[in-house]
Amino acid sequence: MTVFGVYMYYMTKRSRTLLFILLAVIFLIVGPCIILYSQGYRFDFAKMKFLETGGIYVKTYPGDANVSIDNKYQNNTSGFTRDVLIQNLLPQNHTIKIDKSGYHSWEKTLLVEQKKVSEAKYVILFPNEITFSSLVEDVKQFFPYPDNSKFLLLTVSNELYTYDSDKNENKRILNNDQTPYNISNIVFSPSGKRAMIETSTGLHYLLNLDLKTPTVSLIKVFSSKTKNVFFDPNDESMFYYQSNNLIYKYNTDTKANPVLFKTEKVDAFVLFNDYVYSLENGQLMRTSVFMSTPETLSREAFNIDKKKTYQLVSMENEIFLIEDGKTVYLFNKDTKVFDKKLEAETEVKYTPFYDRILFATDNELWLMLLKDTETPFFKKAYSVIFISRFSEKIGDVKWLNGDYFVYSLNDKLNISEIDNRDKINSFGLNEDATQILFNGNTKKLFILNQNELKVSDNKLMP
Repeated sequence: MTVFGVYMYYMTKRSRTLLFILLAVIFLIVGPCIILYSQGYRFDFAKMKFLETGGIYVKTYPGDANVSIDNKYQNNTSGFTRDVLIQNLLPQNHTIKIDKSGYHSWEKTLLVEQKKVSEAKYVILFPNEITFSSLVEDVKQFFPYPDNSKFLLLTVSNELYTYDSDKNENKRILNNDQTPYNISNIVFSPSGKRAMIETSTGLHYLLNLDLKTPTVSLIKVFSSKTKNVFFDPNDESMFYYQSNNLIYKYNTDTKANPVLFKTEKVDAFVLFNDYVYSLENGQLMRTSVFMSTPETLSREAFNIDKKKTYQLVSMENEIFLIEDGKTVYLFNKDTKVFDKKLEAETEVKYTPFYDRILFATDNELWLMLLKDTETPFFKKAYSVIFISRFSEKIGDVKWLNGDYFVYSLNDKLNISEIDNRDKINSFGLNEDATQILFNGNTKKLFILNQNELKVSDNKLMP
């Protein structure tokens, strides 16, 4: 007979009854707990009750990154799929940290809900040391070709060079005597074979890059009143431009007199997809460059203030109206009116990336989504999301991909994410930059650092 059997034998009937009841109670308590645990429930001691759990899904680049939740190591992201799913988390805020030796860490507090998985699936860990190599010195400003593989370089001594980043070749095309002074901007034709040089004094020049020896010539019909100049995408010898609130066409090859494209006065216009979109008496009009037949798009007129300036901008198949450089309106295709989306105290800069646009003022960054988005946040199309505010002045801003961007603060280079759930993960690079360009093909970053064109030694993105 076992010890327990001997013990039961000498127990009184009353004692055996009490023991049976005790074991039954323990079974009734523990049994359901085991069942609940197996079904994903956990006991929340703070709320003193069982709750259904949730999870956190993480995907990183590179893989083999350590994932900790609430300061407790959980797992590594896979070296192949680069992801991991952490399950059975109580529905509450959890702080997740992702780190890997030699890389900047990523940390964020995410809310986990019952029966739901919170996602952080676009986490990029950037190296602690991102180094740059010098390409060309004595550069005052650079202007990328449409494909971003070449640059026009304006030197400190006012010469113009072409730089081919694929071949690492630098070639002078205009010397000091040939290069226009006071260059403020260079606009390329869609093919990159021609470019228009704008100067701060109001002069405009045509640069023909399709010749063995490029040539530059003054566009005499343009004046200081000329603005909103666009290359015709179907004929790069043709310009559309605005002067004295009228739209003209001008052929730089034939050099015939400019042709009046529209007889109505316009406050602003933009050329997009073979259509001229113009703002006329507050109405948004669309006119085909082939048929010249106007079509009214607006349901009601926008209130034009004659004391203010207006600019029409096309980005990602949307039409924007910018008032005085500070207030951004989006033309609503459903209601047929301009909706105010952003009102700033300083001039607004913008940079699009497919279905999203970054807007930057002197000290603030905003994100507009052009499509419904589920990650990293659930937002409807055309939502405007505040990203960050800085004490330093924001300079150039460029996308790295749809989740990360590079920017300068007081000319200091930084990289940041757009995920504004909790804090923004960002870090500074040990470089100054007055101009930034990210080449999406090579995944390398070009910067202008104190008159020196530099390129990142390694790819920044996967």
